[in-house]
Amino acid sequence: MAVAQGQTDFQDRLQRIEKQGAGRAQVFNAGDGLKREVRHKVARRRSAGFVTMPIALGLGAVSLVGARLALFRYGGLPEAFAQPDYELAAQAMLALGLAMLSALLFNLMRKRHLLASVMGIALAMTTMHNLVHMAPGEWAKIFSPQWVSEIRATTEPNTLEFRGASFRLG
Repeated sequence: MAVAQGQTDFQDRLQRIEKQGAGRAQVFNAGDGLKREVRHKVARRRSAGFVTMPIALGLGAVSLVGARLALFRYGGLPEAFAQPDYELAAQAMLALGLAMLSALLFNLMRKRHLLASVMGIALAMTTMHNLVHMAPGEWAKIFSPQWVSEIRATTEPNTLEFRGASFRLG
């Protein structure tokens, strides 16, 4: 009796699938007592993309500032004989880790969000000194007056800086 009931339930389900052209969610959740699967809201995710991309870019930039702050607080100012490439790589790797962590927290783990975070790290890496030139007092509170004076002495305002090369903006 139970086998016959199972066969008829199965045949009924197959007929519903053929009639409606049901998707996977309807196939597995169409039984009695189970509620139907709610369709995904893909359109909502697409429309929110223009908002989440700048957020991911900002998270990347903030993660570089956080990485530089952490390395400064725990390591101090780099020595005069320190390799700038190693300092830059350490900052970038720590910033990438912070960006990945913040992307997990804010559910921004799509490829485009991670790419925007990496772009934010690169943007902050090349332009953060301009913010130090604009507001040295605020940066001195966060880092230290010595750090601010070194940044202001070794960089020019309104430039892009990367590995010692300076490119004037405007």
